[in-house]
Amino acid sequence: MGGFLVLGANGLIGRSVGRKLEGKCEWLGTYYKRKEPSLISVDITSVNGLEEVFGEVKPSCVVNCANLAGGVDFCERHPGLAEEFHLEANISIGRLCEKYDSRMVLISTDYVFDGRNAPYKEDDEPNPLNIYGRLKLEAEKWLINNVSKYTIVRTTNVFGWDPTTVTPNYIMSLYRAIKDNKQFKAPSFLWGNPTYVDDLASALIELCSNEIDGVFHVVGSSFVNRYQWAKKTCRFAGWDESLIIQMRSVPDNMVPRPLRSNLDAGKFRNLCKTKLTNVEEGIRSFVKSMNEE
Repeated sequence: MGGFLVLGANGLIGRSVGRKLEGKCEWLGTYYKRKEPSLISVDITSVNGLEEVFGEVKPSCVVNCANLAGGVDFCERHPGLAEEFHLEANISIGRLCEKYDSRMVLISTDYVFDGRNAPYKEDDEPNPLNIYGRLKLEAEKWLINNVSKYTIVRTTNVFGWDPTTVTPNYIMSLYRAIKDNKQFKAPSFLWGNPTYVDDLASALIELCSNEIDGVFHVVGSSFVNRYQWAKKTCRFAGWDESLIIQMRSVPDNMVPRPLRSNLDAGKFRNLCKTKLTNVEEGIRSFVKSMNEE
């Protein structure tokens, strides 16, 4: 493997990618606000900052794991900032990948679909319901049309043990609520594919290392709703599941999103060796990491 540049290497996905690259190849990771000694500071919305790090690293593969805190709700409230981060920054990264002959790996989302015709294959017609999904789809299209070596990975419901995070994933939010003896609202109307972060990281590295172009769905093999997911986690971890409150109906003020989001990962499974585990296996790995720490 050549040198990797991992943008956002102190987030949930970036940290997992870095752990898996350690000792196997040369790689450099970046952070933005949360300083870490082993990483360098880069604002991905700064063209000059990106050009500087590309010139230093000259990467063979760039994995953009950087995330915008607040997710889909923040994007809906701040469309200009969302466009700068999710579209314009990816265009800047893509242009630099062309300049340096690097492969670009874009992490995209199930939110490019509307959830009405699941399960979805990679070439099914997208129809995003919110700004976040629309911007990710625009970034995908730009990449396909303008970058020679690209890998687009759509994923969803990524989770893993991440105790220092300021933007907790779903199961970290559950953990924090139960730990503080607080009720946790779990929507049974939201369905998806829980994806264990280490599976996703391994998949990203495998696709990049094997120089596989195209769009791939990389998700866990289970299709469950968030209430079921929370209950399963509590049962396996020995947490108090009586604190989970089932939300049966969609709140009036919820940003539109696919309610039954099921991605078909068959294309990835046929081409690659990385195992995409089910929700029970992912929970088991989460609890193991938690107990080790």
